[in-house]
Amino acid sequence: MHWPLAAAEPRECYAAGVDDWDKGLQIGAVFIILAVSLVGVLLPILCKHTKWLSISPRVINTGKFFGAGVILATAFIHMLGESMETLKDECLDAHMGDFDSWPGALAMMAVLAMHLLEHILSARFAKKKTEDIDSMLYDSESEKDTGHTHGPVLGHTKKLSTYILELGIALHSVIIGMTLAVTGSGFRVLLAAIACHQFFEGVALGTRIAELEFPANGLLLRVANALMFAVTTPVGQVIGICIRQSFAPRDPSSLMVMGVLDSLSAGILIYSAVVGLLVEEFGAAEFHASPRWLRVLYFAAMYLGCATMSLIGKWA
Repeated sequence: MHWPLAAAEPRECYAAGVDDWDKGLQIGAVFIILAVSLVGVLLPILCKHTKWLSISPRVINTGKFFGAGVILATAFIHMLGESMETLKDECLDAHMGDFDSWPGALAMMAVLAMHLLEHILSARFAKKKTEDIDSMLYDSESEKDTGHTHGPVLGHTKKLSTYILELGIALHSVIIGMTLAVTGSGFRVLLAAIACHQFFEGVALGTRIAELEFPANGLLLRVANALMFAVTTPVGQVIGICIRQSFAPRDPSSLMVMGVLDSLSAGILIYSAVVGLLVEEFGAAEFHASPRWLRVLYFAAMYLGCATMSLIGKWA
């Protein structure tokens, strides 16, 4: 059955195809984004596990806080801003009703859902640890020797917040990968902007992954987590390349899906950036024990990350 076009949906809303599309550049861009993402996310991990790559932890941490600013600005400027523009497109006028605040509402739902999920999982873990309290008390002497008395609970909390952050990044990375793959004119500028974004986002996530507690040295598990981040944008690019001929960017269905995913991604990233990065990292005892000039540097790095990503929002 073919539905007639609504009055608010001009025929150009269903126009498919991409002008000025270069197959060679698009395929090359898949490998460029993959390489940049890998370098960003693996750099902190390799610094932790190898002796030949010796970079000062302060340099890595500065990159982490810059990346935290990048993630926060990505949520507000790119994801939430893009969803507002998408869900208010005239091609969706006949589908969205009279409620104009869907982007903010969906982002808020995502924030609340992530908060509830983290609470439920943390409560389950805490309950399990409570059941094992006797054995933990009996082993307290060995814990004192190893310095891990509070490690399980704190390590679990950080691991959970890191995985939530990775979920939000994965969702929006697929979206920006598809966007890049169906871009014709302006492709080179968008590629440069996304490459910069992927590198610093990778540094922020890679530093978090490097700090997680895993069995033994955990190198393989950390690399596996890093690879999950590195491949998401290229996966989105491959999907975009495959559907480019039939893709109608202003089709109501496309706009609805992209707008909703952008809003949900924004909510997840806002929660992860504020709770998992700003509150956790700036509230850590190690941060407060740092020299004042170093704390000022970290704050400046985060603000610069926000400003840089906001500026990149002009092109990406």
